[in-house]
Amino acid sequence: MIPTLPENDHESVVAALRNQTATEFEVLLVDDATLDICAARNAGVGAAEADIVALTDDDCRPPPDWVASVEAAVSDGAVCVEGSVSGGRTYRGAGLYVGCNLAFDREVALDAGGFRSEYAGWRDDTEFGWRMESHGPCRYDPAMTMTHPDRTRATIDAEKEARLKREYPTRYAERIVPKTTLGRVNDWLWRRGFWSAVDRVRYAGGGR
Repeated sequence: MIPTLPENDHESVVAALRNQTATEFEVLLVDDATLDICAARNAGVGAAEADIVALTDDDCRPPPDWVASVEAAVSDGAVCVEGSVSGGRTYRGAGLYVGCNLAFDREVALDAGGFRSEYAGWRDDTEFGWRMESHGPCRYDPAMTMTHPDRTRATIDAEKEARLKREYPTRYAERIVPKTTLGRVNDWLWRRGFWSAVDRVRYAGGGR
């Protein structure tokens, strides 16, 4: 399932999904400018007919075995599985549930309340994953891979970040607060927009 906007290109991600090794699956594209990303995802979850929903974004390129890897990842009864991301964004599983490569049990997600619009655009996927942990086993599967060619469009929202820390203090301390001096320095720079500025210069020059 792909939340998108009319002005965004989504033909490439749909083409990648047409090229999957798996054959029995449906593709839901929620293309509605009146919906925030959480409402769009919830609309897709509500419309889905399958028991398992897998999320990606319109700026991602699922590899040919992505759907097959999702099916294998959830076969052990996990209610939510996060995968790895490479490219303009890199993720290797840290219990943050990056939404461009996330699969979950549809009924459990509906029972959990779906995605919360209070977090739309920042940490909405993380907050959803943390809530799913209260409804069953959740895990990371490195075999479930996703390519994110360009840098992420999301930018830090200090108010939503503070809200996540307030609502989930233990998980926040364990999974987001850096444990090393170098990590704390990088985190301080990130929160003040330094690395976003570096990325703007980097990508404006065509670097990778």
